[in-house]
Amino acid sequence: MTLVATLVHIDRFHFNSQEPIARFAAWFWLAIYALVPPLMLVLLYRQLSFPGEDETRVRNLPPWLRGLLGIHSVMLLGVGIPLFLAPQIASVVWPWKLTALTARAVAAWLIGLGVGAGEAVYENDFARLRVAMISYTLFGLLEVLTLLRYWTNVDWTAFQAWLYVVFLASVLVVGVGGWRAPVGRARLPSRP
Repeated sequence: MTLVATLVHIDRFHFNSQEPIARFAAWFWLAIYALVPPLMLVLLYRQLSFPGEDETRVRNLPPWLRGLLGIHSVMLLGVGIPLFLAPQIASVVWPWKLTALTARAVAAWLIGLGVGAGEAVYENDFARLRVAMISYTLFGLLEVLTLLRYWTNVDWTAFQAWLYVVFLASVLVVGVGGWRAPVGRARLPSRP
């Protein structure tokens, strides 16, 4: 999706800039988003064709954590998809100004995170989700730091700004709740 956003807004990139760093950054950006998705598809195909079975789920997520992840998935997809398809709605759904390119780039990440949150709901196992929960915590922390760094760019009179803050707080709750949970194997009852 980021490749599509890049190609739709290709005129916004500095492919012909006289500045070598800007030109390098533009080509590097394009290379990453043109090469990584096909490589990921190849790796996915190889993984799915490799024989074996998934380990059984042994420690389900508590209902509150799974529920919050489900809400996150719906929210992320519910904002990301329309934002990608119609970036002009950014002024309605986003707490600060976005250009069409940045709206689509943000939307691509929201959709990816929404799919990931939905996958976490499906997986429903602490051991399988430990690394994802650590990443989710870092995502929340970095978003909070970015919000603090650029707080003057946010329209704090808008409902969306406070909804965004509440969402980030819930991301941190889910992330920390997910990676701080025990991941060891459940013990089977011993035989008499």
